[in-house]
Amino acid sequence: MVGRHTVYWAGAGGFDPLAPTPAQPLAIGQKWPGLSAAEQAQLRPMAEAAGLDVDDPQLVAPACDCSGFVCWAMGIARNPAPGRWINTDSIWEDATGRGAQFRQIERAAPGCLVVYPKEGSGETYGHVALVTEVANDGRAARIVHCSAKNFSAAPADAIKITTARVFEDQGKSIYAWFRPMTP
Repeated sequence: MVGRHTVYWAGAGGFDPLAPTPAQPLAIGQKWPGLSAAEQAQLRPMAEAAGLDVDDPQLVAPACDCSGFVCWAMGIARNPAPGRWINTDSIWEDATGRGAQFRQIERAAPGCLVVYPKEGSGETYGHVALVTEVANDGRAARIVHCSAKNFSAAPADAIKITTARVFEDQGKSIYAWFRPMTP
């Protein structure tokens, strides 16, 4: 999945767990004018560095966000039932609460999630990733995730394998296992 030049876009991707990629074609050129001036100022340098002309009303690019990527990688749709939406906040709340779909675990394990919510994190959004490698102390060492920060570093792709630093620096981060829903 890494190396597909996926653009990070909140609320995008992960709707079809059987799709060949987690991203969905997004009409960025049509959505761009609807962004606030602050969002445009933040995103324009990254887009231009990747060779995207955000002023082109015909611009369409593959887009995804972190929870869309994780849902796709787990083989589930991010909207599994009417009125349900899997996102960072819902994953964190479920894992730290009733545990219907996600169960909090104390130590990282390959394949588990690492997540923090928007609320109480001091961040604009929450974030979620899949753990790919675990350190001897039980913390995530490497993760695969979709983020705007990933897109800003060459090669321009929102989906990358990185260290887990973004989660280590966030006090609300937890590890969680996914529990498949039964009919």
